[in-house]
Amino acid sequence: MIQPTREDRIVFLGDYIDRGPDSYGVIDFILELRDNVPGTITIRGNHEDFVTSLFKGNQSETQRNLWLGPNGGRATMASYRNRGIFLKEHQDFYCGLPYSHAEDGYFFCHAGVQPRIPLDQQPHHVLVEEGAAYYGYAGDYGMVVVHGHKHLESGVPEIHPNRINLDTGAGHGGPLTAMELHTRMTWQAR
Repeated sequence: MIQPTREDRIVFLGDYIDRGPDSYGVIDFILELRDNVPGTITIRGNHEDFVTSLFKGNQSETQRNLWLGPNGGRATMASYRNRGIFLKEHQDFYCGLPYSHAEDGYFFCHAGVQPRIPLDQQPHHVLVEEGAAYYGYAGDYGMVVVHGHKHLESGVPEIHPNRINLDTGAGHGGPLTAMELHTRMTWQAR
């Protein structure tokens, strides 16, 4: 629907895996899009952060079971198993994802930020998981924070002077939302 060109900037906010039947295909799609639209930025979400910690052996059996069960890891593993491979290119993709990106007065991250901490000093765990704890903060962050992570049951993006939440619940049956930030024009797909 968006039809990006090579000159466009597209910023993805994370959680590419675990909430659908074809995580492998999603990563392949993003890698191909990055080749065709070099300005594409892919931010790390908590699901990708978890997978990279699995690669490094940093998760307990309890945490691994939580990922495999209610967090969708079984579907992700099945999508890779069905193809019989786990590509190094995909592993490099997961491990190379940045926690944030700042540009043109916007700060992009997966979950949000903690108030009164400079944006370039935000702890990684806040950016990928705990930023949701600060959604009620109405103060100035110095940039408009654009995030996802906490899905909006309304299916409508949440726009505030200091932050924009674009998670309209695609991982839970809602629409997937994209926004042209300067005009606030949105596109949604189910």
